[in-house]
Amino acid sequence: MTKSQLSQELLRIGRAWPPDVLRPKLQYGGYLVGLSKSKEHEKYLTPALVRSQQRLLENRLKEKYALSEKMLYPASYPDKYTRLVGQLDNVANSSDEEVEGKSGGFLSRIFG
Repeated sequence: MTKSQLSQELLRIGRAWPPDVLRPKLQYGGYLVGLSKSKEHEKYLTPALVRSQQRLLENRLKEKYALSEKMLYPASYPDKYTRLVGQLDNVANSSDEEVEGKSGGFLSRIFG
């Protein structure tokens, strides 16, 4: 692949990257888009880099290294990750105005 093709593929991956709702001002997809457009960093674009980002986007590693039920639901706290995901969903759905008055910033959004 030429550098131009690598850049186009990385641009496509960056645009397809899901947004981070917990850190709306820090988007990894935006970083990839910027990297793909940067002539200064073009020398760092390699087929391996583009493949690795594609694998992350497609969750191939999650499929290859699936977690066991014991890991997902530990005996000492079976609903730990279910509750954590629920709390993260609540934070993602809350607006900045709702948490603006709270001290602690980001962590207070998660832990209340």
